[in-house]
Amino acid sequence: MVVITDLGVWWYSEISWERSSNGPFAAEFQSELPSNASYAVSSGLTANSPHSLLLRKWLRACDESHFQCRQQPEKKNFWPKRVINVGDTNKLTLVEEKPQGEHYLVLSHCWGPLTDQDKKRFCTTSENYGSRKLGFSYGELPKTFRDAIQATRALQKQYLWIDALCIIQEGPDCDWEDEAKTMADIFAYAYCTIAASSARGWGDGFLKPQSDSPDTGVQGILSTLTCACDFDKDVDKGPLMKRAWVLQERVLSRRIIHFSAAHTYCECGDGVLCEQLTKLKPPPGKQYFILDPNFPRRVNLSGFKRTVDFIHFLFKEYSASGLSYDTDRDVAIHSLVERVGKVLQTEVRHGIFRRFLGSLLLWRRTQENKSPPISYKVQTVPSWSWLAYSGGIDFISDAKWDLLIPHYEDLGFADDGQALNVKVRQFGGNFRMGKKGEECAIVDGTKEVGFVWFDVTDQIQLKDCNCVVVSMLNDDKKDPQKTYHVLIIRKKARDGEYERVGVGKVEAQYVSTDGSTGTLW
Repeated sequence: MVVITDLGVWWYSEISWERSSNGPFAAEFQSELPSNASYAVSSGLTANSPHSLLLRKWLRACDESHFQCRQQPEKKNFWPKRVINVGDTNKLTLVEEKPQGEHYLVLSHCWGPLTDQDKKRFCTTSENYGSRKLGFSYGELPKTFRDAIQATRALQKQYLWIDALCIIQEGPDCDWEDEAKTMADIFAYAYCTIAASSARGWGDGFLKPQSDSPDTGVQGILSTLTCACDFDKDVDKGPLMKRAWVLQERVLSRRIIHFSAAHTYCECGDGVLCEQLTKLKPPPGKQYFILDPNFPRRVNLSGFKRTVDFIHFLFKEYSASGLSYDTDRDVAIHSLVERVGKVLQTEVRHGIFRRFLGSLLLWRRTQENKSPPISYKVQTVPSWSWLAYSGGIDFISDAKWDLLIPHYEDLGFADDGQALNVKVRQFGGNFRMGKKGEECAIVDGTKEVGFVWFDVTDQIQLKDCNCVVVSMLNDDKKDPQKTYHVLIIRKKARDGEYERVGVGKVEAQYVSTDGSTGTLW
């Protein structure tokens, strides 16, 4: 599908990736192989195996040739609080000192279903923290971690960051909450991210033994016609990308090596390389932003409308991804939204950017069985934020182009950091509600004059609610049929305080002109 916009031609990501020859790279790589060695895809990662040589050449070529992927000077001084020294053959150590002139890699992976015994055995805790600084065994780790260490050594790097090992997960010294907020820096400043794209849990691993690989040794350059790689299927729709934490990790990473079940890929700002020595160019659109090696630089340069479209896409993808704990919903994307807000120079609260307030407040829940709000342990997430609930979201139609929003005093962030200052209006006119699919239609006689999407499954009557006008498509005061986009709200116990219960759009004639000031929590 192609859409013509004021930005030119816009291709949506459903269009397939463009596969092309990577002949010069392939010829140069094969000339570097040891004499009489054939290259087999997905082969083992011993230090001098052809597959290891390919991974190193990918990153070396990126370092030397991709200007857009080069690490920014300010990033060179960052180092995680802890990393694993994997230099010794069997003995690993947890280190806190920053070595000079070194790089570190990070592992992006699924935790999978774990028992309390698994966590105690494998995770770093207050109990085993001291001993791990002295040294622990490679053999005592689950296979996914061992594979990541093997890949790090194959890339000839000495330091690796794995969340379960480098963050103290339990006990009085637990620093998970503090370290979780540094994820943006940890992934953005890493030399490379290792993505265990095929592993559903720690026990699976992601490196295939030599015997499991098909006999694909080649003489000469591989033909792109024989490449059966499918990056969308192998990576974008793989088990790893179904996890919410991983979306943030992927977007923020400068470059990634994806170890999928079928192929190994290298993803950077220049596109994607397949182990079969072909190059994959993504369709322009949302992938353009995900492949940004210095995210969100491209977002900052893209213009208002494309930025809103990407943020909608990002939040929809994230909300539909899985979390082991619903209470991680806000923190698992915290680093990403904070970074976007800083670059765009706009205030961000609870997943809502001030610059895009009129669009981002107009979210609706998409899951059929709507669960109650998340009971966060410490922080409070207000009802107007999409982070207040679990499950997928979408944004109501017409909500992202050419919107007019009220003056700041009628709709804006309150000083307390939690509430919205709003102008509370009344519904009026002769209308009734009728169920129509996921939404409720607002009907006057036989005419549909609006729609409402409620946040919960409670029986709520629209005439018992108030509304807040968030945006409109035109400001013609003489047009009673112009469309208002509204938040559906109802009173809380304290006077002047309200909570959101839904979102909708309705003709202006059914909403009062005047209103009172209030706060929306």
